[in-house]
Amino acid sequence: MEFKYILILIVIVYLPVLITGQYTLRGVPESYAVLGENYTLQCDVTDSAQGVNFGRNNIVVCSMINCESSSIDNRYKCGCINNNNKQLYLNISNINKQDDTTWSCRGNSGGQGSSTVPVYYPPYITSIISDAVNNEIDEGSDVIFNCNVDSKPVSTITWSSSTISDTYTGQRWTLTQAKCQDTGIYTCTANNGIGQSTTKLPLNIRSNNSIGQSSTKSLPLNIRCSPRINGDLKDEVMNRLGEEVTLLIDVIAYPKPSFKWIQESTGLVLTQDTIQQVATDNYISSLTFTIQQSSFGNYSVTVNNSIGDDKSYTIKIIDGDPGTKPISVEETLYKECLGTGIGIGIGISVMCLLLVLLTIFIYRKYHPANKKLPEESYATFSNRIPEDRTYEDLNTRSEVNDNNQHNSEDVKEYENMRGN
Repeated sequence: MEFKYILILIVIVYLPVLITGQYTLRGVPESYAVLGENYTLQCDVTDSAQGVNFGRNNIVVCSMINCESSSIDNRYKCGCINNNNKQLYLNISNINKQDDTTWSCRGNSGGQGSSTVPVYYPPYITSIISDAVNNEIDEGSDVIFNCNVDSKPVSTITWSSSTISDTYTGQRWTLTQAKCQDTGIYTCTANNGIGQSTTKLPLNIRSNNSIGQSSTKSLPLNIRCSPRINGDLKDEVMNRLGEEVTLLIDVIAYPKPSFKWIQESTGLVLTQDTIQQVATDNYISSLTFTIQQSSFGNYSVTVNNSIGDDKSYTIKIIDGDPGTKPISVEETLYKECLGTGIGIGIGISVMCLLLVLLTIFIYRKYHPANKKLPEESYATFSNRIPEDRTYEDLNTRSEVNDNNQHNSEDVKEYENMRGN
């Protein structure tokens, strides 16, 4: 009895299918279409219906009888695949957002199949805004950015800046405690992987991993801040009379600041300065003139942009050596080393000279040839070789004269004794 009821149920459910056939509709090769491209739907059937209609939202767009087709729009074309009336197709060219709906294929025998076709498209940024009034805020404030994007599927949103190296993701992003240096251009970039691929592929074959188009939009952000030095200030300049000198100050500030140069020794306000805008918040003021005797000394520059207090800085001009031109550090080190070497050489030479003079002095004072010889005795004198004795030898020595005188007296006394 139970088997009978089961058999009746099967007949009720499957008999219409057996009579009308089964219809299956699917996208080929992908389950989604890309805006502006071509897309194909394939309908597989099990019956041999003579007529089949393809429709969008139950509205027929292409009809087919025995593999011959007709359509109400040139964008649609249907037919049999390889003349097989059990494998049918519908080509949709230049697909648009209205094609993102339910499609169907229906046989005149009553069979029907349907499928929903999603239409994907690359991102389009509809707006990019911030809560900064007129794109300006005060330093230290927070700024909220918002980027609205139309895309399918949903895009990844990235934030970047001309002054910040890091990037941030999300439709909404907050810049906390903005600094003066954060003044710049802020860009929203959206990407969902849909768009032109870097590799050319046939129209009917696309890679799901292709690199999609990205959409970008930007807006400026100006941060009001008082002036401050950009980098290091060169507060001393060395130059000479008659030469041209340039005093320069580089500051960050917004809005544009004013510069007032004064020569402190005279109190004279100098008005020949020039101002160069390097960036939205970066300004350089320079003062160029020819140096006179009264030009040396301190120069002060006051910077003001109505944000905070005035800022003053001092630059000093130092008189350089008029007889020499500025030299490099390498030349300076070379000359210092050369001077040191010459000084050491001169010192060594002087020491050597003093040692030589000292040696000569000692030599002359203590050498035996310079000592006074002991008085020679007559005996010693008489022992000399006769040939070596001279007349001067016999008459110059006092001892000899004394001996001669003594001998004469002895001779006279001897002769007197003989006479007696």
